[in-house]
Amino acid sequence: MNRFISQKKTLSRYIIKKYLSFLIVILLLFSLIRNISALLFFGSDNLNFSRILDAETLITPDYENTDISGLADINGWIEILDEKNRVIYTKGNVLDPHSEYTQDELLEMNALGGFLGKTSLTVGGVLNLTYKGSVQDTPEYLATYTVFERGGQTLTGLVRFPAEKVSARFSFLNPGGELRTAMYQTGAALFAACTAVFLFFLLRYARAIRTHVAAPNETLVNGLREITSGNYGTRIRLNAEYEYREIEDSFNLLAEELMTATKERERLNRERRQLLSNIAHDLKTPITTLQGYAKALSDHVVKSPEQQEEYLSAIYRKSVHMTDLVNKLLEYSRLENDTYHLHLEDTEFTEFVRTVIIDQYGAFENRRIELETEIPDSEICLSIDRTEIRRVLLNLLGNCIAHNPPGTSARAVVRSDGHFCTFGLWDNGTPIPEELRDSVFEPFVCGDASRQSGNGSGLGLSICRKVAEKHGGTIVLKEGPDGYKGFVLSLPCI
Repeated sequence: MNRFISQKKTLSRYIIKKYLSFLIVILLLFSLIRNISALLFFGSDNLNFSRILDAETLITPDYENTDISGLADINGWIEILDEKNRVIYTKGNVLDPHSEYTQDELLEMNALGGFLGKTSLTVGGVLNLTYKGSVQDTPEYLATYTVFERGGQTLTGLVRFPAEKVSARFSFLNPGGELRTAMYQTGAALFAACTAVFLFFLLRYARAIRTHVAAPNETLVNGLREITSGNYGTRIRLNAEYEYREIEDSFNLLAEELMTATKERERLNRERRQLLSNIAHDLKTPITTLQGYAKALSDHVVKSPEQQEEYLSAIYRKSVHMTDLVNKLLEYSRLENDTYHLHLEDTEFTEFVRTVIIDQYGAFENRRIELETEIPDSEICLSIDRTEIRRVLLNLLGNCIAHNPPGTSARAVVRSDGHFCTFGLWDNGTPIPEELRDSVFEPFVCGDASRQSGNGSGLGLSICRKVAEKHGGTIVLKEGPDGYKGFVLSLPCI
């Protein structure tokens, strides 16, 4: 039975899940390294400093309530311009007053704004601002600006501050001495820690792939090698989940079926060899006898008419036995062929059995064997090949007559449970030898004494079994009531 869970898990889902988990860890490590590096090398003060200089961050449409305490600490202020770049509002200590600005002035003052909007701050760099136009090399005041809507007007917000404050603050980007050493040591320790975490998760990912993919595949390949070499007793245990569960069960089922098929093939080969040996034996004896009798008659060794008649009768009996043996061999071979098909007819089985038994009553009486019948009056309908089933019933009845002494009691019983109908024939006569009970349905199994006497071919019960199997039924040797022994034929009902 396949071992499945209600919600089927697949190996592909598992690998994707593991891969995504590993990828998330890598991204988290990268983000952690980036953020901590920014804090170490640029400093939180510098980031905060950048925010208070950025007009887009600082100025909102509600500019009257803007908190400029951080800007005021570096002597900065804000200005609000109308659509014609005229100053309509200021806040803070204005050190460089203007009533209005030209567009060129705004562009020149916003040089720092382009720098603050970038994220490519580099360690070891010093802030250098470059301006277009004819302006002084070192401006006294710098600015950033933003444009926003208020009351249906487009306004411009300026954040202005002394240029000297900017250079002083960003000089921290080029540290030296003990500070640089400490930063490098901290960075190295951070890198080592992140590398260790990365390797840890990498090993876990590799181990998961090894456990759930590589190891089961290796076990499966080794098992296939054993199977292909003919070792059908091989069974595998993949110790894995997902599709490997089904693969494991399918492999072991295949190995079991191959082993069963191999044993069955070996059994058939033994039967075939035994069959040929028995055919040779059973034909050799009567042929030798026929040759002896024919030679004696041909050489006129036998003179008296009575003895000649006796020899001729023996020749006839042996020829009849040989004919019967050949016919049964042909019948057995025909039933062994998969292409053989029964001629099925719907048959009322109880009446059919009564007819066959009535034909054999005389033989039972001559042998002085008492036969009791227990056949129901109700109809039991079966789809059978009447010729073949008649042969089975006659064989069972004939064996009862031939192999039991006078005075034996026998019982013929027909029963049905609605699914199968059984014909049982039991007797209290000569028991079947213990050593033959397991092989009584094999070809030519009839005992040495019977074979040597020339009575029986040893094929009757084998043919019975083949006929029963062709009908989808069975025939078994079974103990009956009161210690009676006998055979039970079981056939499916319509």
